[in-house]
Amino acid sequence: MQSMSWTVSRLGSRFTLLFEPNRHRVMHSALGRFLDAPLDLCVGLVEPDGTLRALPLTADLDADRRDGAGGDCVHPLYNPEQFDRINSITFRGYSAAYRLRFEFNVHSVFYPQNRRMCVMPAFYLEMRVNPVDRVRDVAAAGPTPDDITLALRLRRPDTQVSAQPGQIDLRYRNALEPRHFDPDVDLTPPDSLAPAEVAERIVSLNPGTQVWDDDRGGAGLKLTLPVTDAGSGVKWRLVWAAHTDAPVLRVRHEQRDCPAHLAYNDYFSDLDAVITEAVQHRDDYLALSRRFERLIDQAPLDRSQQHLVNLSFQNYLANTFWCTGFDEENADDEDGPQRFPWFSVWEGSSLFHSTLDVEYNGCLFHLTLWPDLLKLQLLQWPQYEEAHAPSSGSILSHDLGSGVDATGQRSFHAMEVEENSNYLLMLQAYTRWTGDREPLMKLKPLVRRLTRYLLWADRDGSGFPTEGNANTLADGPAAVRFARKQTYLAIKRLAGMRAAADLLRLANRADEARELDARLERDARRVDDAAWLGDHYAIACDNSALEMLHPETGKPVPFERLPGTDAYSIHTANGLLLPIMVGQTSMFPKDRLTADLIAADRENQGRYGDGHSSESPDCVRISLNLWRDMVARYLGLSGPSSAQQYWDLQVMSNTGDNSLGFADAYINDYLAHYPRGIVALGYFLATPRLAINRLAPGGAYLTVEPDRHMPQRWPLLPLADWAAGRVPVCVVDPHGRVTIEAETDRVIVHGNEDSDDTISGLEFIG
Repeated sequence: MQSMSWTVSRLGSRFTLLFEPNRHRVMHSALGRFLDAPLDLCVGLVEPDGTLRALPLTADLDADRRDGAGGDCVHPLYNPEQFDRINSITFRGYSAAYRLRFEFNVHSVFYPQNRRMCVMPAFYLEMRVNPVDRVRDVAAAGPTPDDITLALRLRRPDTQVSAQPGQIDLRYRNALEPRHFDPDVDLTPPDSLAPAEVAERIVSLNPGTQVWDDDRGGAGLKLTLPVTDAGSGVKWRLVWAAHTDAPVLRVRHEQRDCPAHLAYNDYFSDLDAVITEAVQHRDDYLALSRRFERLIDQAPLDRSQQHLVNLSFQNYLANTFWCTGFDEENADDEDGPQRFPWFSVWEGSSLFHSTLDVEYNGCLFHLTLWPDLLKLQLLQWPQYEEAHAPSSGSILSHDLGSGVDATGQRSFHAMEVEENSNYLLMLQAYTRWTGDREPLMKLKPLVRRLTRYLLWADRDGSGFPTEGNANTLADGPAAVRFARKQTYLAIKRLAGMRAAADLLRLANRADEARELDARLERDARRVDDAAWLGDHYAIACDNSALEMLHPETGKPVPFERLPGTDAYSIHTANGLLLPIMVGQTSMFPKDRLTADLIAADRENQGRYGDGHSSESPDCVRISLNLWRDMVARYLGLSGPSSAQQYWDLQVMSNTGDNSLGFADAYINDYLAHYPRGIVALGYFLATPRLAINRLAPGGAYLTVEPDRHMPQRWPLLPLADWAAGRVPVCVVDPHGRVTIEAETDRVIVHGNEDSDDTISGLEFIG
């Protein structure tokens, strides 16, 4: 693959490396992206004639080109390239003159639901050199050597860097002042958060490692290794670890603002403890992590889908905070402040914490791999609830804060209908997906309050929300952004209220659920009748702009009628994916939803995917294209993937002068290093059409219905017993027969002659 920016990170622990080969540097910090600094990383080999050749991660390559100097200058390795996997990145280059191939691998170990391993703030590094027969038509300068010296050196501004045989140490202070793309956004940390003191160390696990002296403020190591054939196992093995025990966030807990420390401090008291853990358990941790990589690698994804999964996964990890909070006002004399868990996700370049509409899409990470992390957030969001007197209900905040301050919403506007609906849909999905009713039983009163607001938001009884209808599509045209009667928002509102009715039944409040049922049936019919235009649903059913204020500026909009309300949109079924995943039937006709998806895909095509509206094909959100794709698969549509278009945007956004990580939007918006791309994990759910309802009448009801037109093997990741290492696989053989290997729970295969496709109950499919 071509050289491009690439992120590797740790789950919740903030330790992040953003490799920027086009800028000849690595953006690096133990506190993560937007709290990082440019690191000069010289990594490569010394040729027999003394020439140092390195990967394009050091500015010394620029000096070599500028000065035309030789000798001790750093020269580039020939033909630099890189290869990604979900947990690692491998950089490759050649010593063309001596027929050598150099590889540098950085591995961020991950294995689902292994908390201690996943929060450990450490990377595993490996370097190897192998002989090759030739490098294109480059003439050899001499024979391929029997051994070669490898080199690693770091420089970093405002950092104390030192080396001794076998290790490099870094110490620096992080001011906890994230850099926002908009300089007018104030992200000054709370007064109570002092700069974080950070210690890092790179340790060589090979004997004989020597210090590489650097007279420009850096430090490095060198090691001579034999040149052996690929697969020999001869490598330079290193561990790169970090640690800070400083509080890194202020968060809300029981209406108090509390400091939060990174959760790895629950296991590792200092840098030495991290190093000890990483070294002692290296082989075990890498074995688990590589097992997970193989599961992902062997799935029947095309290459663009695989790249999207790998890129978005590491970008998601880079945005996560897994912390332990300390409630100092609720202290115990013996044990000190009350401790509580905290998990939140930065919204990439926006730096908002756990934005509800973003995590609504991002919950596919949790439902696929780690449901307990969704549970944590479901219990956190209610602490940011706001009463709404006119409805006698309440609304949830758009976000929990920004920067390192997660003590209250920082977005300029609320999205009341959107966020209340998102929350109810996630709570329903979590409850039925896992069978865990505990959060629901705690949150019953909240479910009622959020539903009261959603009922109130339809002020004219049309089935459409006419209040609180600002939405997440801030880069779309006016009709998509703030029309009064938006169809996708009406459908999401109804889906949210239907989720509430279902939750109330599960919480033994069937009487309250029945009160909602009649309203839902009536409103769904009204929305369907009003919005259907023959081959698609209208974007909105009210184009009046009379007395309408722009949700961002608060000023009157500059037109009397909103253009484009009858255009095509890819978001109509946005609120229906999670209910489908837990087996709930749709309130809207499947044939119309399918026709709408097909027509919108035809009419909305842009260069990098489908735009929000047929009037704005370049206003693209890759994550919402992916979300739409998952809905389409669950509704039974198949056909060529659009992933290559989505991947093209990522390549464009991370080569040349660009380094945007997962870029969710095109040139019209700045959504960089964005976590929402984790929707790509939905390929593992939607392609085999996995549905999970562990609270179905009669017991857990788990089904698959894959496309049978080609042989394939899909690991059913949500059904895995990770502790036991058992992952069931949905297998389609060459004759279209579907079986489940390594079954952990009984899974019904729809379409097999011997399948049991029946289930009692009216609301859930069989």
